[in-house]
Amino acid sequence: MLMLVSAAIAQPDTTPTTAPTPSVASAVPAARQAQNVAVLTIEGPINAMTARSIERRLRAAEDAGADAVVIELDTPGGEVGAVLEICNTIKSSSIPNTVAWIRPDAYSGGAIIALACREIVASDPASMGDALPIQIGPGGLQALPEAERQKILSPLIAEVVNSARANGWDEYLVQGLVALNVELWYVENIQTGERLCIDEREYRALFEGEPPRSSPRLNSARPMAEPNTSEAPAEVPTATGEGGPAYTPPTPALAGIAEDVQQALEVPGQRPTLTEADRGEWTLLGYAADGAGPVVLKKSGASDDFEYFGFLSETINTDDELKAFFGATNLTRVDQSWSENLAALMTNPVIRGILIVVFIIALFLEMASPGIALPGAIAALALLGLLAPPALGGLANWWEIAAIAAGMLLIVLEVFVIPGFGLFGVTGVLFVFLGLLGTFVPDQGGRLFPSSPEAQRDLTYGLATLLLAFTTAGVGLWFVSKRIGAVPIFRRYVMTEDDGPSGTLIDAMRPAHGGLLVGQEGTATTALRPAGKAEFGDDLFDVVSDLGVIDAGEPVRIAALDGFRIVVVPASASDDQQHSDQASSPDGDTA
Repeated sequence: MLMLVSAAIAQPDTTPTTAPTPSVASAVPAARQAQNVAVLTIEGPINAMTARSIERRLRAAEDAGADAVVIELDTPGGEVGAVLEICNTIKSSSIPNTVAWIRPDAYSGGAIIALACREIVASDPASMGDALPIQIGPGGLQALPEAERQKILSPLIAEVVNSARANGWDEYLVQGLVALNVELWYVENIQTGERLCIDEREYRALFEGEPPRSSPRLNSARPMAEPNTSEAPAEVPTATGEGGPAYTPPTPALAGIAEDVQQALEVPGQRPTLTEADRGEWTLLGYAADGAGPVVLKKSGASDDFEYFGFLSETINTDDELKAFFGATNLTRVDQSWSENLAALMTNPVIRGILIVVFIIALFLEMASPGIALPGAIAALALLGLLAPPALGGLANWWEIAAIAAGMLLIVLEVFVIPGFGLFGVTGVLFVFLGLLGTFVPDQGGRLFPSSPEAQRDLTYGLATLLLAFTTAGVGLWFVSKRIGAVPIFRRYVMTEDDGPSGTLIDAMRPAHGGLLVGQEGTATTALRPAGKAEFGDDLFDVVSDLGVIDAGEPVRIAALDGFRIVVVPASASDDQQHSDQASSPDGDTA
């Protein structure tokens, strides 16, 4: 992809095209003028993989010599952390000429990303807004508790205010896209023509009488609060903490996070605070938003909220129009790669749950019937599918992979070296569970436990996914154990009803002793290395050798029985050998 982008941008486009006329090119502002334009698409839900992809593609555009970057948006939004990461990538790019192309919808996180760009263009029709933080639970969209919403709002408000100050958007209106109770009126300066959204306090300072509250220009996406009908505005404090220019929230509802927002502001404010001294200098254009929900800007034909509120640079529907907008010679699309699309699919919770079920069942089959190899290969591929995409997307940290590896090692030791479902087995399963759970939570910057509300929700969803997957795997194992003997590849490894008292794979692994006695002799039917199978009478049992490897067909004698395993030794072994080995082994069991 890097090479394709470089070639496309560095060399003139030889495809026949209609070059911009001199009048069009000369009309392009100098700050916007560009020869090589890279279009980076964001389509569908935004997640950690989207953020990684945008970073990769933007660096490729920089390396290839692009002098303008277009972020084409058609998205319902997505994860807060990923959205903020994309905004930071755009703002820290060495290419300052950034344009958001809303084509046709930029909802939620998409709207926040659009505001991070220096200019906004849109197709017709188009929509932007509704960036209120929400959570998605089993029942669908859910409103956040107010305390949790405030924690998430602080960085979002700081982000959109910084964008507004840097790019000239209305500082109050952008906050209405992400917060409730932002009630606004739109005014224009009589002398300069400057337009501004104001709150109720400023309205009462500028005009006589009650502010109008009917037919707001911007509709709420999802009404979640009653429109403000108070006769007097509550006092809204101005944040004065260190760390950035003063911040005045447009509504008392944001007063609780004003100091936190203040600390995160980086761009000096340009917005004037209107007082009674400004009375007579401004005229009312209309009621902008009632604050009952997050606002949405719509563009459809003659109705254009984007242009009315100063967000739109131009209406653009095609790539040719986009080239003319920049006066560009070359325009190249840099889409998300197939591997990034695959990684995004593989990090879907449903897909991950299926992989966990496959991993558990395949691992169980491989350990129950060592040597088949096919179940082990399937388990390894499922584990790779569980770990590789999260690692690429910044979800899997080193400690999570280490925990899964350690857990697998402990389980293997429990099954093949020190059989019996004891300390090693339980600890191994716990390590695997915790490692997989950690891959559902984005990188916490070195912190072991999630601290943000979003990370805590990811942890909850991960826990629910794992519990459901483990339960499903348990049910699947029961069915598999009932039918495994019918599969030719497993038939020679699995006990059937004719082989003894146990009729299923799970029963065969259960440490049942039947009527066996210490000292009873039988024959090893598989090599004991040290675990394997031995026949006593007409019945087949899982056993473990206590004196090294015993070859298949060798006579064996039961040396010990406990609640978990049948310990055997070669039938020719003397009592002195047996007792000597048990005395030197901390795991030696006696009857």
